[in-house]
Amino acid sequence: MTRFKSTLNFVIVFSALFGLVFVIGCGGSTEKQAMSDFLQQYNQTVDEYSAGDQSKKAEMEGKLDSYKAKWSDMKMEMGLGGNVTPQVLEKMDSEYQKISTRYASLAGKS
Repeated sequence: MTRFKSTLNFVIVFSALFGLVFVIGCGGSTEKQAMSDFLQQYNQTVDEYSAGDQSKKAEMEGKLDSYKAKWSDMKMEMGLGGNVTPQVLEKMDSEYQKISTRYASLAGKS
């Protein structure tokens, strides 16, 4: 009977620890959050560009071009480093492409 209790205790403790590690490990990564924050900033800048006057648009075009370069670097770093899953990277890149398409249509670029 004591053998059964010790085995049962081991299984319960192991299951609890495994569940805790699984729950903590499945949270959002800091890399994913950094990419989300970047895309949010990029989207806000495109919004400001669409609402801005001609004098501000020239300044914002430089800022938006720097976002393009930064996205390429971030995508390579996160993707090749294995910091985010390919599915997350694909989703984020799709969002980036939508924002970039909107910017290109506003700026008259193709």
